[in-house]
Amino acid sequence: MMHSRYFTRFILQIQLHVMKKITPIIALTVVTCLIVSGCKKETAKSINAQIASSSKSDHQVQRPYKDRFDTWFQFVPDFANGWDPQNPTPFLAWYPGGGSGNSTHMGNAQIYFNQYVPFNPPFFSSVHAPVNLFFSAELAAVGLGSLSNEVSSVVFDGKGSSIWLHQTSNSTTPVSESRIEFTGTSDIIGGSGKFEGAGGEVNLKGYFNPLNQQDAAVSADGWILY
Repeated sequence: MMHSRYFTRFILQIQLHVMKKITPIIALTVVTCLIVSGCKKETAKSINAQIASSSKSDHQVQRPYKDRFDTWFQFVPDFANGWDPQNPTPFLAWYPGGGSGNSTHMGNAQIYFNQYVPFNPPFFSSVHAPVNLFFSAELAAVGLGSLSNEVSSVVFDGKGSSIWLHQTSNSTTPVSESRIEFTGTSDIIGGSGKFEGAGGEVNLKGYFNPLNQQDAAVSADGWILY
C-alpha cells in the first residue's frame, strides 16, 4: 500500500511538472493563434476598405465635356468694400446669375454661377466667388444646399446629378457698348450622382450685354473624369 501511494504521488508530481512546462507553451500558442486570426481579420478589413475607397476612382474614365447655356446675370455692388453710388463703376461688385441649356453626359441642364470683379481698371476681369452666396435657397431646393465655398458655378439636371466648378481665370474684351465677350478657365472639383468625385478642366467662352441683364451666354469645352 505504501509503495503504491508513493508511486501515485510520484506520478502526480511528474504530471504537475510537465503541465507547468507545457501550459505556457499552450497559452503562447493560443494567444499567437488569436493574434494571427485577429491580424487576418484586420488585414481583410483593411483590404476591403481600400477596395471600397478606390473602386470608384479605379473605374473613372476621362471623357470630353461640353456645355452651353443662355444666361442672365445680376449686378450686386459691394458697398462694404468701397463701391460708391456717387461714382458708379462695374468694379467692386458681384455678378451672380443662372440659365438653362445643355450639358454633355447630362442632357438638358441648368446652371447657377457667381463671380466677383475687383477694382482692376481698365480691365473687367472677374475672380472666383461662392455660388451659394446668392443661390443657397435655390440650390437647397434641388438637393445642393451644402456646396463648398470653393464652388463658383454648378451645372445640374434637377434629378440628382450635378457638376461643380471653380473658376480659375477670366478676361474680357469689349466689342461694343452692348456686348462684352469673355474667356476663362474653370476646374471641375466634384459633383453628385454619377459625377460624384469628378475632376477635370474646361475652357469658358461667352458674352454679356451690360445694357440688358437677360442677354448673356456661356459655353464650356474641356474634359471630365468620372
